[in-house]
Amino acid sequence: MPIGAIWQTVLETPLINIMVGLTAVAFGSYGLAILIFTVVSRALLFPLTLRMLHSMRALQEIQPQMQEIQKKYSDPRRRNEEVMKLYKEAGVNPLGCLGPQLLQMPIFIALYQVIRITLGDTPEGVLNLSGKLYNVEFIQNAVPLSPTFLGMDLGASGNIVLAVLTGGAMWLQQRISTGRTATSPSAQGQQAQMNQMMLYIMPAMFGWIVFASPAGVGLYWFASNAIGIILQWIFVGPGDFTWASLIPAPLRASWGITLPEPGTRRGSRPARPASRKTSQTDAADGSGTDSGDADGDDGKDGRRGGQQGSGATRSSSRTGRRRRRHRG
Repeated sequence: MPIGAIWQTVLETPLINIMVGLTAVAFGSYGLAILIFTVVSRALLFPLTLRMLHSMRALQEIQPQMQEIQKKYSDPRRRNEEVMKLYKEAGVNPLGCLGPQLLQMPIFIALYQVIRITLGDTPEGVLNLSGKLYNVEFIQNAVPLSPTFLGMDLGASGNIVLAVLTGGAMWLQQRISTGRTATSPSAQGQQAQMNQMMLYIMPAMFGWIVFASPAGVGLYWFASNAIGIILQWIFVGPGDFTWASLIPAPLRASWGITLPEPGTRRGSRPARPASRKTSQTDAADGSGTDSGDADGDDGKDGRRGGQQGSGATRSSSRTGRRRRRHRG
């Protein structure tokens, strides 16, 4: 069987019927059907997404050790060996963050084709759609579909608003995932290249793809990234990311805003060393106790000496009385 036939049988045709069925359930709103489909697909990918988020957070937390390796080893080969060893000890897969993105790519491509087929307004498009629908009454009765949602034509391309929102949401998700270590100047080599790719190139690329695709595809991708941000904030947390870090550095300096060191989790405080005053007090207490013990020992020795002296005096007096009686 050709690959195209397998694609249509396994993914395209089932997805067409799913979208038409969801539209019937969503009171005829194709945009609401896309949002429902996005939530369901993200729920199915949630275990893998959660694993990816924990991997990215672990990668963020070992950034100080990676910076030490960069400073300690000048040999690139030895440096890479130490970095891979650190990855293994921390259980981090640097490419694990791409897993859910790669799994969503077939859905993204299939949804692109499905929207063009289901929202086709030509007689040929309607005929093509009717030939792909299952023989289920509520699915058959749902067509033709309305392409309008929130004032947008979901079948038309060139929606600049969705393109900007999608690129911005993807950038924000990567920014929260990697924390401020993504923009740290100490990141070097492959890590710096990966940071730049994930933080800037990928959002720009997908923003352009959304602009050139039907608006329904952009709605799916924007909603998917928004859900990803919410899941990350709830189940993993923001890490060292702060909203103030989005403010340009000159404005932060003029407004007196300071940021914690990259890699420092919010809400965690380093242990405070004991103050000099406390140490001196402890030392004084200790010396006082020692002197008190010494005084106590001296007092005990004095009492023992006094008891021994009085005992010797009594013995001498008894001996003298015996001698006087004997003489008498």
